[in-house]
Amino acid sequence: LQQLGPMMRPVCHRAMSMLLLSSTDVIFSLGDLPPEPKMYIVVSGTLEYTDSYGEVTMVGEKRCVSEAALWTTWKHRGTLTALSDAKLAMLDVQGFIDISQRFMRKSDAAGVKIVKYASQFVKDLNKSEEKNDLMK
Repeated sequence: LQQLGPMMRPVCHRAMSMLLLSSTDVIFSLGDLPPEPKMYIVVSGTLEYTDSYGEVTMVGEKRCVSEAALWTTWKHRGTLTALSDAKLAMLDVQGFIDISQRFMRKSDAAGVKIVKYASQFVKDLNKSEEKNDLMK
């Protein structure tokens, strides 16, 4: 993120927000296609992600969830539920797109890095047999 330099300040100030959760709160469910997609980063607390096969993964601090929503149209592949009080940082996808488009000029290093990263992420996503919201 530090490599994106001048782009990060407007992203943090205009596209990020916090979500406070209580135990049993459901953040998203299997099959949801949110009208205002978000990427989540767990700041504190513990959550449980249940994929489409019923497999459960514990999700803790500093874990990124639903990053794919930044790079492609994303339908949630599982259900994310808070197991304790939790705090999530949310990155609004449309806000991120709006801000990053200003940095997409070829001469801008941040824009070039975003395009390369997004392209590789989507390639890896397409190669993956089991897609889920916890993919990196």
